[in-house]
Amino acid sequence: MRPPKTASWVRDIPSYKPGKAKEEIAKKYGIENPIKLASNENPLGPSPAALRAIDDYKSIVNLYPDTTSKELRTRAASFFKCKKEQIIAGNGSDEIIDLVCRAYIEPGNNVIIPECTFSYYSIASKACGASVTYAPMKDGLGIDIDSIVSGVNAQTKIVFLANPNNPTGLYLDFDSLSRLLELLPDQVLVLLDEAYGLFSRAGDFKSGLEFIGKDKRILVITTLSKSHGLAGLRVGFGIGDYSIIDSLNRIKPPFNVNILAQRAGIAALGDTLFLEKTLDTVWNGLDFLYSGLKSLGLEFLPSQTNFVLVKIGKNAKSVYNELLRQGIITRYMESYGLKEYIRISVGLPEENRTLINTMRRILV
Repeated sequence: MRPPKTASWVRDIPSYKPGKAKEEIAKKYGIENPIKLASNENPLGPSPAALRAIDDYKSIVNLYPDTTSKELRTRAASFFKCKKEQIIAGNGSDEIIDLVCRAYIEPGNNVIIPECTFSYYSIASKACGASVTYAPMKDGLGIDIDSIVSGVNAQTKIVFLANPNNPTGLYLDFDSLSRLLELLPDQVLVLLDEAYGLFSRAGDFKSGLEFIGKDKRILVITTLSKSHGLAGLRVGFGIGDYSIIDSLNRIKPPFNVNILAQRAGIAALGDTLFLEKTLDTVWNGLDFLYSGLKSLGLEFLPSQTNFVLVKIGKNAKSVYNELLRQGIITRYMESYGLKEYIRISVGLPEENRTLINTMRRILV
C-alpha cells in the first residue's frame, strides 16, 4: 500500500536544520564537556526565579494549564508596556509564526522574506501554500527596505522581518522601519521578530512596540528563550492590534503554553537582576570576541544580538569541523548561503577565551 500524499506545497519544503547538540559531539569525538556556541542560548542558564517557580509548581503538572495564559500575559504586558489584550502567548515565538501564517495565508498568496534571515519564516509560509519572494540584501548583508517593497504584489499578505536580524546581527534603525511601514500597502501584515531586541546597544534602535496602538498591520513577536534563559520551555509572545490577536486566538491550540512554562515565564519576567546580568555578560562577551577576532585578522559584522557572524574565508567549513573536533560547537552558515562564514554565540568568559585560543591554534 502507498502512503497518503501530502499537500503538493509541503513536499518540497526543506526541514529546519538546528545546531549540533553537545551530546552528539561528546559521543563522536570523546569530548567530556563540549562548549556549545551555536544556538544563541543564554550562557548563564535559566533565570533562578524561573527554576524556583518550576519547583513550586511541578506537583500539579497533572492539571491542564490556563488556556489563555492570563497571568503570564498580564506580567508580559507590564514588562512590554502594553495591554494584556494585545498579547497572545505561544509555545515559543515559532508557534506565533505558525499561527500568523495559518490565519492570514491562503494557498497562492505571497510573502516577502529577506534573503538572509531565520529560515523558519519560509518553512511556515510554504506549509500554508504561500509562494515566497526573497528580497536581496544590501551590500554588507543589511536588510534592504527598497528590495522588500519592490517585491510586493497584489497577492502579498505578510512581510517577515527580524530586527535585529538572525544570522547577521545587523538591525534596522527606527527611521528605516517607519519608512517601510509607510511604503507597504494596507493589506500587508508585518511580522516583526524581536527575539534579540533586548540585546541591542544601538542608540537608534527602537522596538516595533512603538507602533502598537497606532498601526494595525504590525505584529511584534518576542521570546524568553535568549534573554531569560527559557529556550527549553518555549515561551513566546505576539503583540499587536486587538484584531490580530483575536484572529490568532481563534486558531491556537487550547493549552498551547504548558503550566511550568507559564509559571517560569511569570517568574522570569520579574527577575530583573538576571536580565541585567545576562545583558552585561553578552555585551562584555561581544567586546571580548571582537578584540580576539581582530587579533586573528578576521572580519565580522557588528552585532546587536548575542552572537557574531564571522567571515573565515574559503576554509570556513574546515575551521568549523576542526572546532568540533576540539569540542567547540559553532554554526557553519552554508545553509544560509554564507559558505565563508561561521556564527558564534556569546558564551561565558572562559568559553569565549577557549574559543579564541583554539581558533588561534587552528588558523596559524
